[in-house]
Amino acid sequence: MRPMVLLRSRLLAAPLRTASFSVLGFEPCDAEIRGRLERVLETFLEGYNLALAHDDQQELAAALRRRFDEHHLGFGFEGAGMAYALLDLLAPWRAHRLRAFVTGAGRHHDYISMVGAGFAIGRLPWGRRLWPAYARRLDPLIAWCLADGYGFYEGMLHSRRYLAGHGAAPAGLAAWARRLFDSGLGRSLWWSQGAEPRRIARVIDGFPAPRQPEMWCGIGIAVAYAGGAGDEVMAELRRLAGRHLPDLLSGVPFAAIMREKGGNASPVTDRACRLLLGSSTAAASRWLADTLSSVVDDESIERAVRLRDAYFLLRGRLVEDLRQSRWRRETQHTA
Repeated sequence: MRPMVLLRSRLLAAPLRTASFSVLGFEPCDAEIRGRLERVLETFLEGYNLALAHDDQQELAAALRRRFDEHHLGFGFEGAGMAYALLDLLAPWRAHRLRAFVTGAGRHHDYISMVGAGFAIGRLPWGRRLWPAYARRLDPLIAWCLADGYGFYEGMLHSRRYLAGHGAAPAGLAAWARRLFDSGLGRSLWWSQGAEPRRIARVIDGFPAPRQPEMWCGIGIAVAYAGGAGDEVMAELRRLAGRHLPDLLSGVPFAAIMREKGGNASPVTDRACRLLLGSSTAAASRWLADTLSSVVDDESIERAVRLRDAYFLLRGRLVEDLRQSRWRRETQHTA
């Protein structure tokens, strides 16, 4: 290992003990579920530390594939995304590592790597100030994930302020970024509330109504990608989501497309797609990909708006399909 790489690994490495619910200050929960969710966080930190120790991104990607099983692999790439964004923001005059990763060795895990990159915004005092200019160097169709990752970071590390205290998104964030911040904040509830549906619903209900839809979408992503709880939990979430059920369900295809694109299938995602959408992971992934294509190709919307607001246009169409049951009819037709 080169001296500079060794130095940055020693200075920036994250100890795995920080993945502990006790260290994070989370309330007690089922021991088996806690173990599964902590393992996800440990994988994230391992991926982060591995990226700090590798200059060659192809070697890093190979190391991640060797170390982690298919269910956990994406979380290793997520941690790598945080490492590369952190290094970029520490030297913003030559920031290129994250962009190179998500278009190269990590291209099949670009969404989740970009979510991990959002952690760097929260970790560095100047991250929020540099973020808008930094994001403009990235593909707008995935750069929105940064705000989601930032919200997840704050929900995990500052849960008392942002969850128990229902804190607003940090000042200065654009309106679109505040919505995505809430999606990440919602996703963090899967961990901080121990995957317990009633606790999750109680926290979300305490937020202003306009913030709740994105938070339920975040829960849908967490349930379908990370998992960790049984079928009965998904059934109860469906019931407790109430009027936000389409928002909860709209998160599932995001998890599906990350699994399909990454080639790291998981029975967790397969089961969530079956129980929540009545489909296969592949069908849910195609639904999202086709809907995104329809947004990007929609010439009735100004191109700049299509790119800037792609996520919101996409999720809006997913939710409308779910409300009108178009998704279920199309799935039965193509099954």
